[in-house]
Amino acid sequence: MPTPDDDWRDWFLDNTRSFRRTLLMRRDGARRHAGSTPAGDLDRVRRKMDFLVISGVPERDAQMAMLAAGRFTVGRVLEEQADVGSGDTPDPQADLPVIDHESAFEAGLALILDGLVRRTAMRAV
Repeated sequence: MPTPDDDWRDWFLDNTRSFRRTLLMRRDGARRHAGSTPAGDLDRVRRKMDFLVISGVPERDAQMAMLAAGRFTVGRVLEEQADVGSGDTPDPQADLPVIDHESAFEAGLALILDGLVRRTAMRAV
């Protein structure tokens, strides 16, 4: 959960990374989570949203960024967990770059955050 002293950008990254780690802790964690709703966790979701809005992120952008980051994370973890121990996949083509799961996750997360930072800055002007 965020604290008032947290920088919202750092918190957003840490929160999403924590979600990824949590999904990876359980076999098929992403598959189990996919399609679920935070019914029992609404207070935590509200506190996270309030933190972003108080930090200057427009409410709708905060909602969409949290949704995008969550779905991106579930999708990346689904791919990652499906890849573990799968010996029946063909060898990748030599001309395709090899991107490890961690790098792919971090690159996508950075794109989401960069978009949110830009939108927040545009609304502040």
